[in-house]
Amino acid sequence: MFLADRTLSRLMLIAVAVVAAFTIVTSTSEADDKPESDNANDLIKLLNLNRDTVAGQWRQTADGLLTIAANGSRISLPVEPKGEYDFKVEFTRQTGQHSIALLFVSGAGQAAFDLDAWGQHLAGFQNVGGKDARQNTTRIEDVTLINGRKYTAELRVRRDRVDAYLDGKLLSTYRGDGSDLSMLGNWRIPSKRTLGIGAWDSETIFHSIEVRSVNGTIDLASNRAVTRPRTPPTTTPAPTNNPPRGRRPAADGGDRVLMVIANDGFFYREYGDPRQELERAGFTVEVAAARKASCIPHANSGQGGSKGIVMPDVAIADADPNRYQAILFSGGWGSSMYQYAFQGSYNNRAYNGDRRTKEATNQLINAFVEQDKYVCALCHGVSVLAWSRVNGRSLLAGRRATGPTRQGPAGIYNGRQSQPPSRWGAEQNGAKMVAPNSVGNPGTAADDIVIDGKIMTGQDDISAREMGRQLAKQLKAAS
Repeated sequence: MFLADRTLSRLMLIAVAVVAAFTIVTSTSEADDKPESDNANDLIKLLNLNRDTVAGQWRQTADGLLTIAANGSRISLPVEPKGEYDFKVEFTRQTGQHSIALLFVSGAGQAAFDLDAWGQHLAGFQNVGGKDARQNTTRIEDVTLINGRKYTAELRVRRDRVDAYLDGKLLSTYRGDGSDLSMLGNWRIPSKRTLGIGAWDSETIFHSIEVRSVNGTIDLASNRAVTRPRTPPTTTPAPTNNPPRGRRPAADGGDRVLMVIANDGFFYREYGDPRQELERAGFTVEVAAARKASCIPHANSGQGGSKGIVMPDVAIADADPNRYQAILFSGGWGSSMYQYAFQGSYNNRAYNGDRRTKEATNQLINAFVEQDKYVCALCHGVSVLAWSRVNGRSLLAGRRATGPTRQGPAGIYNGRQSQPPSRWGAEQNGAKMVAPNSVGNPGTAADDIVIDGKIMTGQDDISAREMGRQLAKQLKAAS
């Protein structure tokens, strides 16, 4: 009996030792992945929408935190992680085709991880070394979110790297201590030490938001007074009767450019390329159209495999020029609908527009001119400036300008059926048209941007990216 007890005791000691050894090995091997204390779970309940909202409209629902479709819609989370942590978000994109972003901090840096970004179905960290996800080494292609499907995105932030997961699958890794990270202007939040989430032009529900400490602490900042930019109103206020001249800061202290596209028949590249360049330079771009309804681009105009549908932020009649530093009319035959003084008509009825829209467009151009702000146009959009009337004359009368050599839309010109080159409208209205491809390198239209005072015109879609760069350069020089 005594021997049996001794044997049993030895077996129990061995078993305890094995369990202890297993526990130590498991703890060591999972040190990077197993969260410890100071966890901040279910952050949605800690949000104060009046304080934490940075841009867009957000509200609590039975399914989680909902934001309606708006450019750069984002909210700051009331936590400040210190050390290593995991940041997990469950979400469903309901509408749209643009990015969902997790805004994070790593060391002394702050950046965003985007999913389905830039209209190119990219994922990646931005910015790294000043380069966004299209340009840096964290770029991952063919990451397309399916609307209506729930996803789990997770960032595992460690001392020397950040791993990004989607539904448990490792997508991309940033390697570094955070010193080369910076926040893309579109996602900027008030504090550089807090986290955030965002949805670009997409109605999205965030079902849960969790932050768990791995090696450090999570400072809950829910009771702190956070200063944030004022959220732009859903309906833009009407222009003042006597707006002051000169460049004015936007309503929330940032720089904004208003881009005008057509509801039917805009050229996607002439929208997407300058927008990307302006946003890369730190400007916020808002989109206007005749109606605050879906804008459909020309087929094969640069939207790639997507439909390229854009939801404008504001109707032209409601746009407030005081909010913007410049206005840019993108091309595509649909922009004909904004030609105020054109007396003909087009075979495609959508291009004819209506009198109210044309008057609102002309009033908007006059307001920008009165405030001494940049008025710009690309390709067929130049015809909008040509057919505008400022003090009874075309805005382009006597001005140097450029425009496309390709044909405009078919219709009735000067009383007869015709289809002249798109630059016909500028020529008819007294513009001093420069020769095609005559700016910079004569072998390409990529640099064909003509600046005459505060009037800027671009030859065609090949010039679109340079338009964004030049406009950003001029606006920064004038600030």
